[in-house]
This record gives sequence, C-alpha cells and structure tokens, in this order.
Amino acid sequence: MNDKHIRFLNKAHNIAKKKLGSTFPNPVVGCLIVKNNRIISKGVTASEGRPHAEEIALKKAGDKAKGSSMYVTLEPCFHNSRNGSCAEQILRSGIKSIFIARHDPDLRTNKKSIAKLKRNRINVSFGLTAEKTNTLNNFFFRSLKIKRPLIKVKMAISRDEKIAWSNYKSKWISNSLSRVFAHDIRMNSQAIFTTVKTIIKDNPRFTIRKENRIIKYITTIILDNSLKIPLNCKLLKDISKKRIIIFTSSTGKKMEYLKRIGCEIIIMKKRKNNQLNLKTLFKKIYQLKINDILVEAGGILFTNLLKDNLVDELHLFQSSIKIGKTGIPVILDKKIKDLKIKQVSIKKIRNDVYQHLKLN
Repeated sequence: MNDKHIRFLNKAHNIAKKKLGSTFPNPVVGCLIVKNNRIISKGVTASEGRPHAEEIALKKAGDKAKGSSMYVTLEPCFHNSRNGSCAEQILRSGIKSIFIARHDPDLRTNKKSIAKLKRNRINVSFGLTAEKTNTLNNFFFRSLKIKRPLIKVKMAISRDEKIAWSNYKSKWISNSLSRVFAHDIRMNSQAIFTTVKTIIKDNPRFTIRKENRIIKYITTIILDNSLKIPLNCKLLKDISKKRIIIFTSSTGKKMEYLKRIGCEIIIMKKRKNNQLNLKTLFKKIYQLKINDILVEAGGILFTNLLKDNLVDELHLFQSSIKIGKTGIPVILDKKIKDLKIKQVSIKKIRNDVYQHLKLN
C-alpha cells in the first residue's frame, strides 16, 4: 500500500518543484486530491505564498472532495486565514484520509493540524517522503531554526582558486553555460546580497535573464557602510520594478535622495573596526521576511561570512583557467578544501565544474 501513497506524494512533490522560488517567504507545497485511485484536483502554493496548495486543490475539487484522500508535501496550516486554516477547510470538505510528507516546524502549526485532523476521525499518515520536502524547502526549515536567512554563496573561480586577476579586469571566469545555470540559482533565491565594492567594480544589473531577456527582477540587498553607491549605476535603473535595501551607517542628503527614489535604507551603528555587524544585519533581514539569500560578491565578504559562521551553502563554478599567484583569492589565507563541507552535487558544464556544497 505504501508504494501507491509514495507514488501520489511524489507527484505532489513534482508539481511543487516547478514553483520553487516563487512562493517566498512561504515554503512551496504540492497537494493532490485522489478518489478511487484517480487524481481529481491538484494545487500548489500560489505566488508570494497565498493561497495555500490545499485551499487551491479543495476549491478545484468542490463537492467531489467528499470521501477522497489528500496527499500534501507539508502539514496543512493551523493558523487562521481569510477562509479559515487549511486544517479547518479540510474538515469542512469531507476528506476521509490525508497523507502528509512532513510536519510543519512553524510553531503556529507544528503538529497541531495533525492532532486536530486525528481528533476529527480523519485517517492521518505522515512521514512518507519527508526528505523530499526537507530538500525542496531547506531555506524555510533552516531559517526557522537559526532565526536568520539561509545564506548561499555563489562564486566563479579559476583552477587555482582565484576570482580575478590582480587588476580585476577578468569579467568572466566561468563559461556561458555556467552563467545560464547561475541565473537558475538566482531564480530559486529570494534576494541577492552584495557589497558596494562589487557594484562599483562590476556595475551589475542583478536581474534574472533568459536569452538576454529580463524575466524577473529580484530583491537586492547592499552592504554600503559609507553610501558610496554610484547614483548612475545600472542597479538603480528601473527602480520601480525592484526592491533595493541598503544597509549603511551614513546619513545625509544622499541617503534622503536614495529613499526618495525608492530604496529602503536601514541605518546600523558601526563596530569598533568601522564595519557593520554581519550577524545583526542578517537578523534584521530575517525580520523583513526574507529567509533565502544568494550572496554575489568578492572574496573579502566571503571570508568575513565564513569567520562569522554565516555560510550555509556554496555554489561553486570552477573553470580550467589558471590565473596565478598574483590573482585575487576566493578566500583570504585559506583554500576551499580547508572548509568543513559536504558535497551535495557535482556536474561538468562544458569545461567548468559546478559543485553544490553545504557548510556547517
């Protein structure tokens, strides 16, 4: 019997996976309603997190939901929404059985819906295919646990672990296919975190593009202690279409102008070393309901994040190019092999090697 239930749960995971990156700050959830071994409706978390997958599937099924089974990749919510919690909607629908891949660790729900459904004589099974939910929504579970965003670092490096020549004139180290794949990583992220140094040096757009066409503007967070951001940089163009958050210790006319054109400015006190406290900064980001960060910056920030134990994942694109001793290192005074890392995946992209690594 478990084989049949796993098969339906896997179908629910597959429809959820297609929406990964569009439901922040909520996890992405897939839901099927099945009657007489036939799928009668499907639902997946809507963009920006509402409505939930279960609500969508129940609305599609209508009266046909009575006496059917539900397969859902995360415990239905217990907290109130416009139409009542998902648990209440399931009770009203007449669903007789529910198969839940994983309980929800969010304290507003955390096994409360499971208990309520059982009390109301619904046959509840949970735990099958839990690992798939864990993998797909790692950002959600990790951020709930550590009370800061999941922090991923994306780096393109040479064979000898350099990120640029000494004059910084190496715009591309990775190949064009790697850069296309890097946009997929952006697509599955809630926000980009960078430094003003990167903006000054590279003048990036930080958009998500396919075939040179912008398909999505992504929230961009900038570490800019002294507000050195050039007002004519590409990032500040089309600002009405994007969210830009700047962390700084500076005030004055430039700050007021940036606020006026639409930037969010968060003032922080400098530490004794004249730098902003990164741990405090990421806690503030979490309070903004941002729980998934992709860092795109240089080796100094990467080194500082490592020192503060603020790197969860590393997306590494390593080319066959060798830059030499005078190049800019990916980590100051360390090699990638010195880090405590676990390889999640590895693949060849033409002459580049991509590795997805986990730290901590």
